[in-house]
Amino acid sequence: MKPVETDGGLQVTGNGDSTSDHAAVAALEQLFTGLRVGLPSLEVRCTGCDTQLGEGEQVSVYAYRTVETPRWHLARCRCTDCAPDDIATPTLGATECRVSARLAVVSDARTQQHRLCLTEPTITAVSSPSDGTPP
Repeated sequence: MKPVETDGGLQVTGNGDSTSDHAAVAALEQLFTGLRVGLPSLEVRCTGCDTQLGEGEQVSVYAYRTVETPRWHLARCRCTDCAPDDIATPTLGATECRVSARLAVVSDARTQQHRLCLTEPTITAVSSPSDGTPP
């Protein structure tokens, strides 16, 4: 699947073949709303200072997606004190985002499990797949 950035910050993805009419169109902020963070617990640790972060706290998350896959991966979660302002070294072939968001709890009534997720996300930095140098 190849991402196509359109005006207004929309992300369009499709599998690129002529037989598929399926595509998803959404603002990047919408894609990160509700995305689960960390392990199945109600806390995460800042990768910068190891501070425990929980529900209601503001965090900065590094997210990436390679051009071959439609799925976003959340990699580093940091507190606001440790969060960098930009993406210092973009990776060729990957769309990378720095997302500022608040942690919230999402519950699954069927399994009786609770997890942290992102809410109120704001994109603070983006790099396109054509930016950067090969890894």
